[in-house]
Amino acid sequence: MIASRVSIVVVALTLALAWSPTGVSAVQRSSDSTPSPVASPTPATGIAVILPSEEQVPNGMVIIEDGERTLSDVTNGFTDPDETSDMFEEWGWERNGIRAFHTPEDAIADPEEVDGIYISIHELGSPDAAVEALDYSVDVHLGDTALAEQELEELGETSRVLFGEQPYGDEITIYVQQGEALIRLSASSPEGDPTEEAIALMEWMLEQAELDQ
Repeated sequence: MIASRVSIVVVALTLALAWSPTGVSAVQRSSDSTPSPVASPTPATGIAVILPSEEQVPNGMVIIEDGERTLSDVTNGFTDPDETSDMFEEWGWERNGIRAFHTPEDAIADPEEVDGIYISIHELGSPDAAVEALDYSVDVHLGDTALAEQELEELGETSRVLFGEQPYGDEITIYVQQGEALIRLSASSPEGDPTEEAIALMEWMLEQAELDQ
């Protein structure tokens, strides 16, 4: 049963880890929720500093996806790749790094705990461009009718939060603009609420971003 659930979530992550604003959901083809299998290893230095390691994530999760993506890799996850590519170029897109975590297949997981995390960081040409990209991503992500926008504490310079039930459990997705960076973090739990862990991890990432400046 555990192995079956891991397989479901890993497949969902693979379908949802592109920039797709649909989160880790495999329901809609969007942009920042589908980790691209063509991601190349070793994210750029600035992004690598912000991305957490296995030591920073809860519940003994391990890295299942890690790397840097091209603009084509990113926009292929959107419903209109050509339009999205034009917009990202206008926003001065420079690079994107992703990292995804999941509980090990042989682990005895508590269904109340977070068992999956996906992170995507984009570097854009300016803070204003990062805000526009954030709003665009959230609007596309909200195309998944299972998700709704939530009011939570402000994170970074600009932030928006989505929450909803997916086939593999409840999922929260946090979008944060900090300087020229757009950070997206999705966390899910089979039967619990992943909000507290997701906020704590985002706050840690923002601290790393400030230290890197």
